[in-house]
Amino acid sequence: MSGSPVRLVAPRSVRRVWIISFELSPIVKVGGLGEAVRQHAEALSEKGLEVTVLMPSHGRHLDLGIRARYGLKPLDFNVCGDRRGLDGKQYSYCIGAEEAKVDGFRVIMFKGLDYATGAVFDSWHPYSYAEEKSALLTRAIRAFSWHEVQPDLIHVHDWHSVLPGVALKDELERRGYAVPLVFSINLSGSPSFPWHYASPDWAGLDDEHHLVWRVIRHEPVDNRSLWDSVGGNVEAFGVLVADAVATVSFSYLREELERKYGAWIEGKSCVIYNSTDWDKAAVERWITSNYGSVDQSVIYELIDKYVVPGSVAGSISSRDKAVFVLPGRLTSQKGVDVAIRALDHAPSASLVVLGVPVGDYSYEQYIKRLAEERSGRVIITTNRVPEEPYKAIIRLAAATLMPSRWEPFGLVAVESLALGTPVIASAVGGLKEVIVDLRSGEGDGLLVPPEDPEALGQAMESFAHIFWHWEPEKVPLEEIRRVAAASPTFPDDVRSFAVSDVNKRFRRAAIAESLLACYERARIMAYYRAITA
Repeated sequence: MSGSPVRLVAPRSVRRVWIISFELSPIVKVGGLGEAVRQHAEALSEKGLEVTVLMPSHGRHLDLGIRARYGLKPLDFNVCGDRRGLDGKQYSYCIGAEEAKVDGFRVIMFKGLDYATGAVFDSWHPYSYAEEKSALLTRAIRAFSWHEVQPDLIHVHDWHSVLPGVALKDELERRGYAVPLVFSINLSGSPSFPWHYASPDWAGLDDEHHLVWRVIRHEPVDNRSLWDSVGGNVEAFGVLVADAVATVSFSYLREELERKYGAWIEGKSCVIYNSTDWDKAAVERWITSNYGSVDQSVIYELIDKYVVPGSVAGSISSRDKAVFVLPGRLTSQKGVDVAIRALDHAPSASLVVLGVPVGDYSYEQYIKRLAEERSGRVIITTNRVPEEPYKAIIRLAAATLMPSRWEPFGLVAVESLALGTPVIASAVGGLKEVIVDLRSGEGDGLLVPPEDPEALGQAMESFAHIFWHWEPEKVPLEEIRRVAAASPTFPDDVRSFAVSDVNKRFRRAAIAESLLACYERARIMAYYRAITA
């Protein structure tokens, strides 16, 4: 490689992994990303790898409960300096770090040591000042690498972690190490910035030549030219720089990423499903110990205690109707409005929305109005239901609904199936791979067309007469009615199939194998990068 200061050496195996992310459950979790990162870290640790997760603190180091629970301690590390803005002025920063141990792996949380830096890094919502958190994290991780033995592989998650990962990769390359970079796209999408944002003046990315894997060959290119070639789109830049691009389902790879970047991306891609540690037997033990039995009527006690106090709209007035649950963010993507309107076609159903507000005020007002129009049949809560009651509500529901307009993977579906609760979902993205449609002869749920309240309502009505009241003759969907009527153990068979399928495909052991295969693919590309340089 022209201009390379030293001969490059690539790792012979991957034993030490640095994961860069904005979320890590349970410390910081907004959606499925935090859970996925935790599962990845635990799966790799169980395989004997040394794993470090690096992330912004988002102010969590100021929480005394988190400090005590995870043994947070400040590290003897700081990096301070100045950045030059587009206005030509100098802006100072000063960054420190805290260390924690979580379930067998290490976590490094970067924090502000002065007011200006703390106002960004310590902002409680993970995606407040996301672009500035990413830029400061880039400088922090690059400096932190001088205090540590270099990793054998860098794994970044979503666009927020791209610049920190690329800067670390380039820094290690300057020292002679061709360390592979894996870029996971859990939810595609990214802003675009002028080169100044990524440059040495601001985030700290050097404008040097590096070899970039173009599937058929490595090409030398400088960072600024590559950045400008994609219009400063951070995700697109990461796709080109990474040795391997990972995503959460084949459907998302082919329908979303190939549409955006071209079919060539499949040549450097891996699919790594998300996993779950939810356990049906453990949840049922909790229900039994607290409520005497795993009876569907218990769900009303749980709703009264944990859902009603935080309800923002609606109520459940009838205790005869089957209870369906919809957990997730209160955004148009999740199709909460479709589920509420589906009640018009499911007279035997009621709906509990376990919502996570994300600031989409207009959408929240819209679904509240829909709920009020169906008084007594739907309740929406934004209350943070504790983990055990949350799982219990899902376990006792007739089914979980996921009427998403798009969905890269659908971790909620996997978690529900792990508890033996069937899922009715839109036939989009990763949901098509997670759910095995009952109309195939054996399965654990139903797939319906997106944006179709009537189809969703008919599926809900069918499940109400199977998983709540055993009345197969009243099932409106003929295919399901015929299959259910043929077997008196049909509900139990579906629940058993769901748990078994999760155990085969969505547990940590299976995910660890996928991760290691992807890492090896990236390692080989880094090896070729080293010998080509």
